[in-house]
Amino acid sequence: MPKVISIAKISAGSCNAYLVALSLIFAYAVFESGGIMPSDWNRCLVTLGLLALVYFRFTNHDEIAPPLQWRLRWPPLLLLGFVGLQIAPLPMWLLRAVSPARAELWQLLNQVSPGTDYATISVFPPATLAHLLRVAAYIVVFVLTRELAWRTLERRWLITAPIVIIAGLDAIVGVLQYSADSVAHGTYENRNHFAGLLELSLPFAITYPLATVMTRRPQPFRQAVLVSISLALAILMLLGVILSLSRTGFLATLASLFVVGSLTLSAGASLPRRFVVAALVAAALAATSLYVAPDLLISRFGEIRGTVPDLTPDVRTRVWKDTGAFVRDYLLVGCGLGAFEQAFPRYRTFLPERAIDTVHNDYLQFLAELGAIGFAIAAIGMITVLLSAAEGAIRNADGSTRYLAIASLGALVAILIHSFTDNNLYIPANAMLLAWISGIVASLNFGSKELFMT
Repeated sequence: MPKVISIAKISAGSCNAYLVALSLIFAYAVFESGGIMPSDWNRCLVTLGLLALVYFRFTNHDEIAPPLQWRLRWPPLLLLGFVGLQIAPLPMWLLRAVSPARAELWQLLNQVSPGTDYATISVFPPATLAHLLRVAAYIVVFVLTRELAWRTLERRWLITAPIVIIAGLDAIVGVLQYSADSVAHGTYENRNHFAGLLELSLPFAITYPLATVMTRRPQPFRQAVLVSISLALAILMLLGVILSLSRTGFLATLASLFVVGSLTLSAGASLPRRFVVAALVAAALAATSLYVAPDLLISRFGEIRGTVPDLTPDVRTRVWKDTGAFVRDYLLVGCGLGAFEQAFPRYRTFLPERAIDTVHNDYLQFLAELGAIGFAIAAIGMITVLLSAAEGAIRNADGSTRYLAIASLGALVAILIHSFTDNNLYIPANAMLLAWISGIVASLNFGSKELFMT
């Protein structure tokens, strides 16, 4: 018996070490401007690879999580393969068939500097290779999060603790900034990306106290302290989103709170009562938002200027319009993930002196860079994760798992809304956090280890 206990302690200790390591990598990306500098992200990339190698090399087979469901397994692998195809040299006859615009561009360049009869789908392979490594890193985060969720199954919420703590610390930085600069952006350069981090994390900070209260069981003092800390960090995150003055971030946060509130308060209720609860939560959020939103944020909804410095809604609309023409030319396989900036100038119809490196719409930019095929793969994967979270939030009988699913669903709803007007998924730290949350969703079907062992 002592030997079994010591082995269990060693296993728990190593699991905590892996979780701490993964958390430190995520924290480094967050506190280094979201990991947008290549040198900073490369450090995260190398460390993630080493962490994955160490984990699977030194973890016993019995402690590895059960196989991933096929519907969650194939989309990331197919996306990785598709992006890899974008930087593979293709013969000209094949390139003309899948991407006539890219073949035409290659022919123009070949007239100036004759080359081979092979070319890549990507108009700028180095950028696509960098984003291929990003996708691989996000898959590693997804897999490791799911693995650690399996090994901490008896402490379901432990896997969310790093998210809440790191985002909470950045929220404190943002709140302190507001008093000096009248805008909060935390450790990020862009306040919208800062709001993206907080809106992804807030549902976990607010749902944990709700889950504890809704269980209606006496809680030990330690649990009460953790609930109080989580609630305080949730308030700071909400304040950070508000003080960031990010309009879509504020609306996305309200949407996530609506999801959390309506699903939490309608547990076990009939369908009519669910609608009543949803209506009451929506009304309460709408009324509260009018009081908590500062005048600067409210006035921004009526401003002509957009959420990006020196980019008005008219210019933003023209970027989207020109990107539409871009998408039509690269419809099937895109211009290469991460290659939008290099391919877009040919389609610009305004202000050629201004640098445009993003569409400020994740969906439109992914469609331009991945084409219909790659976009469909990514969309299927995201929809699958979303539906898995919704299924866990509505149908799961286990209370802890259900509340974890509700928090995950709220976070996913928030980022999917914000992605319509910003490029949060191109910020490594935020995309890494989305992969972390997706790994949590992939662990919702674990149930109990005893069930899997039988």
